[in-house]
Parts: sequence; C-alpha cells; structure tokens
Amino acid sequence: MKTDYRTVTLTGGFWKRKEDLNRTVTLPAVYDRFAETGRIGAFRCDWKEGMPDKPHCYWDSDVFKWLEGAAYSLYRENDPDLAAKAEAIIDQIERNQGEDGYFNIYFTVVDPKGRFTNRDYCELYCAGHLIEAAVAWFEATGEDRLLRIAEKYAGYLKAVFMDKTAGPAPAFKTPGHQEIELALIRLYRCTGNRDWLDFGAYFINTRGLDPTEGEGNSASHGVQVQSHIPIRRQFEAVGHAVRETYQCAAVADLAEETGDRELLSLCCTLFGDITEKKMYITGGVGASSRGEAFSIPYDLPAAQAYAETCASIGMIFFAHRMNRVEGDAKYADIVEKELYNGMLSGLSLSGDAFFYENPLEIHLDNAKKSARYPVSRRQRIFSCSCCPPNLTRTLSSLGQYFYAWEGRTVWINQFGDSVFEADGMRVSQSTRYPCGGKIVIRAQGTGEIRVRIPSWCQSWTADRNCRTEKGYAVFSGDGEITVDLAMEPTFMQTAVEVYGNLDTAAVQYGPLIYCAEAADNGGDVHSLYLNGCEPDWKTRICPVCGCPHLSLRGFRRRNASPALYHPYRDLFEETGITLIPYHAFANREESNMLVFLRYKDTPPKETAQPPEERPDPADPPSRPS
Repeated sequence: MKTDYRTVTLTGGFWKRKEDLNRTVTLPAVYDRFAETGRIGAFRCDWKEGMPDKPHCYWDSDVFKWLEGAAYSLYRENDPDLAAKAEAIIDQIERNQGEDGYFNIYFTVVDPKGRFTNRDYCELYCAGHLIEAAVAWFEATGEDRLLRIAEKYAGYLKAVFMDKTAGPAPAFKTPGHQEIELALIRLYRCTGNRDWLDFGAYFINTRGLDPTEGEGNSASHGVQVQSHIPIRRQFEAVGHAVRETYQCAAVADLAEETGDRELLSLCCTLFGDITEKKMYITGGVGASSRGEAFSIPYDLPAAQAYAETCASIGMIFFAHRMNRVEGDAKYADIVEKELYNGMLSGLSLSGDAFFYENPLEIHLDNAKKSARYPVSRRQRIFSCSCCPPNLTRTLSSLGQYFYAWEGRTVWINQFGDSVFEADGMRVSQSTRYPCGGKIVIRAQGTGEIRVRIPSWCQSWTADRNCRTEKGYAVFSGDGEITVDLAMEPTFMQTAVEVYGNLDTAAVQYGPLIYCAEAADNGGDVHSLYLNGCEPDWKTRICPVCGCPHLSLRGFRRRNASPALYHPYRDLFEETGITLIPYHAFANREESNMLVFLRYKDTPPKETAQPPEERPDPADPPSRPS
C-alpha cells in the first residue's frame, strides 16, 4: 500500500480545523519560542564560551522537526513569512556544514573534539531529523538544496560507521536514540539510492550485537535504548518509549522494503506486547517517568502516567507503517486512538501550549507530595522541547493517515471531510465525524473501496452490498457509498491485572476517550460514581473543542460521619456528571481530573440530600489556556 499526504486535501471538519490551527498558531508559536531560547540563532554557529544561550546537544533536532512541519504546511498553502524563516535556517545549515559533510551545532561550537565520543549526545538522532526535514522540503517544494546537504552528511556518516573509511573512529557503533534508521530508509525512498537502505539496515541489524556498547555513558546503553540483545531477539517492548516506537517504525519500513518476514513477525509481536499489555486507554505509552520508559505488563498508573506526547506520535508512525504493510484495520485503529487522544492531549485548544506528559488523573494536592507527578498546566516550551515540533510536523501531514492505495484499490483509514486524488482516482468523504458516525463516500476511477470499521463500533450499516476483510468493509466499483457507524457512549473497563482501575470505568464515545474535570463537577471528581444501571446520556457539541460533551446522572459518595474513620455506610447523593473529551482537559483553570471513575451498576442503598444543579455541558470553557 502507498500513502502520501500530498494526495489528500482536508476540506472541512475537525481535522481541517486542527490543520489550520497548526498553520496559523502552532507553527509560529513554536518558532517564536525557539527564537527566544536561542535555538534559531544557534544555527549561525557563532556561539563562544561566556555568551548566553549555550547550544544543547539536541537543539538541532527541535528545529529540524519544525522545519519538516513547515515544509508540509507550505505544500498545502503559500506563506511567504513561513517560507522565509525556513529558507533562512537552510541558509545557515548550508553555510556551516563541514567540508566533510558533518553538521551539528553542539559539536561544532561547544565541543569540537567530542564528535562521536558520547552515545548520550543525540548526534545521529539530530542527523536523522535533518534527513527527514530535507526529504520533506524536497517533496513539498521541489528544491533539492537541503536534500544535497543531507545526502552529503549521510555519506560521511556511512563512511564513518558502516564502511569505516573515514575518521575519527566512533566510540559507539549504533545511535543512542533511534531516528536515523527510519530517516535513512525514507531517504532511500526519495532518492532511489540503495546505499541509504543498506545503511539504515546496518544500524538496525548491528544494534545489540555488543550488549556492552555505551556502558560508559549515563543513559545510552542496555535495555534503556533497546541495545541489550540483537533486534531479532527483542520480543518485548522495553526501555525508552520514544526510542522503542521509532525503532519499531524503522524495522517495519525495512521489512516492507526487503520482504523480511522475520522482521515483520517481530513487529507484530512488539505491536501486540504494547497494545495488549502496556498501553493506556488513551493510547499513551511509556508509563514510567524513570527513563521515560515502558514498565512491566499492566503497570499503568493513572496519576503518575508519563505517556509522553512524542511516544504517542511514535506509535502513530509504527501503527501507520504496519497498516501499510499488512492492510489490517487494527493498526489504523491505533492511529485513530492516538490522533484523537494520546497525541492531541499534548496540544492546548488554543494551539500554543503543550503537555510533555499526559496523565489520566490529576489531583492538585499531589503537587505537595514527595512522589513525582506530572504537571497540571500546559507549558509554552520545555527545556527538552521535542514534543511541540513533533506535533507541528504530524498535524501538517495528516492526510497520509486518511487514505492508502494499491492499484485501483483505495483504503479509507481515517474519517473526515477530505478528497484523495492519485493515479486517476478520486475519492471524497463527507461526515460530521467524530460528532457522528455517518460517512458519505464518492469514488471515481476506483476498482474497490475498503472502509475501516473501527474496533469501538458495535454495529454499522451500509447502503451497498459489501464483504468484510481484515476489519474493512469492502465495496466494488465507483459511485456513492454511505456507511453509518453506530455511536453511543460506552463504559470501558480495564483488565483486572491493572489493579488500580478495579471497580472503575472510563467512557468512550466513538474514537474519543472522556474525562471528568472538577471545573464541571462541583469542584470534586474523586468522589463521583458513574451510574451503570440508568445512564440517561445527554450529548451536546461544545463550540470550543468542536466535540460532543456528555452528561449523565450519577452519584457522589458522602461521609457518614465527620470522623476520619467510622463504621461503613453506603451513603450517596444523586448528582449530574459532565464529561469532556480527554484531549480537551487542562484548558481552563488548574483542576482535578479523572479518566477512570468509580462505577455502580446497582442503585445506592442510602441516598443523601437532593442533587445539586450542574452547568450545561455545552457551556464553553471560560477561556482556552
């Protein structure tokens, strides 16, 4: 299957609004923060000891990701100011690239003698993001200046690491943080130069052959960087979650290009390990703040969830590639889960503030405790600011996740008002998704249309005969097709092995996971109980987030006595509960928040005073942060 964001135009609806917000607010905001903190100026490579804004070893990658996102955005819409900023960065890269092809700000101006001596310092990670930005710039604009820079650098790195014909001899054999592997395969696909595929395969297949590699560095060795055993024996997702998901994406690419069934089988195993044992209901992965890493199976704490935004984006990359190879809707299901929940939670509704970590529970008093908890307010920038530009490049290239094609067959993987055009075929969608499940498809020049039936959907109808295969409804021929996915709020429970979630439920409506914030629920969410026996759902579209807000009658547990400990009584009052999409939390004042609420499927034995009034769930938040 082939995918290409350039074949797809978003024409309206939820994701078009996000694409426009990214272009008009998020891309400029991230650039401005990078300029304020010295990242943009660092590309002049004129920093000297004693000057402010000392470059950091990963600053290159932050700006390269922004540049990649700018390229995608410029393909869609001309923006002279954005283009000028991007061209100015490319000018500085061209001006300061070494004669041998090397480019890295930190090792040019801060530590010139430290090149390839410390696996922790993200050299090859930065190089990978330069390559990805170069390919994106070439494909979007047709200009090959940055692509030639990237190829020159890649050639030097190949001579140093793979061919061992150039120096200095590196102190490590493979990258600390994976990224260059998938970038090299992408460079091969762009240029057709087999050297880049072989070089990417070299890094993938060499990793873990020497389990002592990187032991002298603080973080870049062993399980933490998936370097403990060779990749072909890694059957469990471990270590740093972003590194693992990027590695999995690269391995899936290599399997697709070479037909290596062993690698493809490995990808299937790792995908299952993550999604069946180590993924939050929101799509968040990497539960542990210690090492930003995967934990043991079923260790998914809500309040201390790390769930880095970049790890959700890494899962999008991995699942998207697996869908492209396998043509199975279960992979596009995960892309959808991440897009609407795990990834989008990282961006404020206003488009200019971000979460690095994405917890599933907030209790503001936790900030006073000695244990570590995620922050409860979005930030404009982080010292390690990988997530904001990762969001910009993802939101600028959304179309690649909507459609895929092979021959005259078109797969519809994501839903939204859009048009796909390639190889003489044209397919369009019209829908209110995710506010409704009816999708009208019009196809011309196709032989077959495959429409994903999401795993959350319990029933659906179509106005034409079809068969189902690998999670898709398969229709023959052109014309108009209407598919209606039944949407209703659903209580979701967790496997009993996640003991922290016992006797609780989350709410899912279509692709959206919901949460309760104290701002909508009388200042307290931790004493609320969902009513599983008579859930009387009400649904209204919020004009701020553009998605349904849900309300139902539930219960609030009350103290039977003012004493700290007292004889047990089931004392409840009936109350209204308001739920908002998880990705929209923390956009007002700081507030307690819960995804998994306590759950009662029988009426309470004792009822306290009458329920208090609750605000209309359709009332917009006072002001996005």
